[in-house]
Amino acid sequence: MPENKTWNILDLIKVTENLFKEKSIDNARLNTELLLADTLKTQRINLYLDFEKPLKENELREFREKVKRRLNREPVQYIIGNTEFYGLKFKVNPGVLIPRQETELLVDKCIETAHSIGGSNPRILEVGTGSGCISISIAKNTDCRIDAIDISGETLSAAKENSEMHGIQDKITFAKKNFFTDVDKFDGYEIVVSNPPYIPLDEYNSLPEEIGSFEPRHALTDEKDGLVFYRKIIEVLKNTHSAVKVLLEIGDGKDQIVKELLDTNKIKKYTFCKDLLNINRVVCIDHSQ
Repeated sequence: MPENKTWNILDLIKVTENLFKEKSIDNARLNTELLLADTLKTQRINLYLDFEKPLKENELREFREKVKRRLNREPVQYIIGNTEFYGLKFKVNPGVLIPRQETELLVDKCIETAHSIGGSNPRILEVGTGSGCISISIAKNTDCRIDAIDISGETLSAAKENSEMHGIQDKITFAKKNFFTDVDKFDGYEIVVSNPPYIPLDEYNSLPEEIGSFEPRHALTDEKDGLVFYRKIIEVLKNTHSAVKVLLEIGDGKDQIVKELLDTNKIKKYTFCKDLLNINRVVCIDHSQ
C-alpha cells in the first residue's frame, strides 16, 4: 500500500485481498472485510454501500497495522477482539480459545438434551469454559442453571465479561477450579458438557502457525495422547450415583479411540453425532444408576 495515495474502501479491499492471497492467508476477502469494518467501526455490508469513501490518515494507519499483524499469522479474531458463535458475538483475547463453528453442534445437542429432561431448570456443569461461548449459548436458549469452571483466571474474566454482555450472568456461576483435583463426581447435575483439550502432543507441534503460535496451549493439548480429559471424565462418571448425561466434543477422526476408551470402561449407553462434514464430532453418554 503506497503511503502517498488517497485510498478509498474498494481499492483497499482489492489490494489487501490480493496481498493476503499471495501470502496464502485463508478466506482473504473475509479477513480483509473484517479488519476494515473493525477499523471504520461499521458493518461489513456498509463497506460496499460506501465503497468510494476515502479513508482518513489515522484510519489508514490503523488498518495497515492490522494487516501487518494478520500477515504475521495472528488470527483475525484476536486482532479485532471478537468473533461470532451460535449467532452471538463474543469478545476474545489470546488467553482464550477462539470458538469454532464445529462446536456449535455440541451446543445444539446440549440444548436438545436440556429440553428433553423432565422438570425445569436443569443443572449443567461445563468443564473448561474458555470464552464462555458454550455456556452462554446454552443459557440464551434454555431455562437452566450452569456452573462453568476453568483453571485459568484470565479465561474466567473473559467469560464473565461475555456473560454480562449478553445479560445472562444470573444463570451462570463461573468458578476457578482444577478439574483433576477439585471434581470427583457429577452428582447434582443433569448435564455435563465439555470441549476438552484433545490434540495429542505429537500433533500439536504440527498445527498451523495461526493456532500453535497464538492460541492458548492449555486449551488445545493435554500434553499427552489427547485422551487425558476423557479418562478423567469417565473416572468421575464412575463415582457418580445420580443420572447424568455427558456431552463431549471430539477431534477429527478420534471417534474410534474414544469408542475404545468407553467400551474398555464398560460405558454402554452412548451415541456419536455427526457434524455438517459428516464427521463424528460429539459423543453423548447417558449415565444412569
